[in-house]
Amino acid sequence: MIKGLGYSAANAQLLTIPIYVFASILTIIFAWWSDKVQTRSPFIMCGFAIAACGFIAQLAIPHPKWPGLTYGFLFPVAGGLYCPFIILVSWIANSLAPSSKRAVGMALLISVGNMGGIMGSNIYLEREVPKYRTGFGVSLAMSCLSIVMTYVVRRAYQSENTKREALRREHGEEAIRARYSDQELLELGDKSPFFKYTL
Repeated sequence: MIKGLGYSAANAQLLTIPIYVFASILTIIFAWWSDKVQTRSPFIMCGFAIAACGFIAQLAIPHPKWPGLTYGFLFPVAGGLYCPFIILVSWIANSLAPSSKRAVGMALLISVGNMGGIMGSNIYLEREVPKYRTGFGVSLAMSCLSIVMTYVVRRAYQSENTKREALRREHGEEAIRARYSDQELLELGDKSPFFKYTL
């Protein structure tokens, strides 16, 4: 895309460096902050919201009239798309148990996530240079859908946490533990009445 703004191939490659540096810094900040407050979903939604703002700007800019502005709004696009990923991996790790289920879940997430490259190469159409309306439009829709789905999952986890907490209060933790051996509780994993989903 940067090459489409009139830069040579070599210069276009060099101009991607600040974008990826910004995305890396934002990813580290989001990961640190998310770990500090021990919550995941708000940071995922915030990241995709940043990306959505970038995509809206790219759709609104009269390409190729303002190449500097186009380039500037690639920063929130990249930053907003990269920073939720590491938090998503952590959320999967926090939400699945036992370790075998966690390993499969994380592998599936990374495998499916890497298929984004296939989609990206088919929605940014060469005939649409430099506007890329299909690419930016689909990416905006996917960012918005990601925000909605993250919220849905958060609400589902909150509901399940509330039910389990009510169960423990009603029957007492000792009484519930008396029904299961340590091995059975381990095998129940995230279905255990003592498992709490990270929000």
